[in-house]
Amino acid sequence: MVFPEKVIFVILEDDSNNQILECAVEANVKYIVSGDKHLLNLDEYQGIKIISPAAILDKLE
Repeated sequence: MVFPEKVIFVILEDDSNNQILECAVEANVKYIVSGDKHLLNLDEYQGIKIISPAAILDKLE
């Protein structure tokens, strides 16, 4: 479990996506895999690549 200490408010349309970003930053991940258009529109956040499930499958092949 991740308990972020930093509050992020980047995506205005859907605050729950900000919580995903908070957890990703806290966990120091390299990728967020999501089909959510608000996250995908960011493309990247603080060095974290945000990609679709299809894109990660292409990377794994």
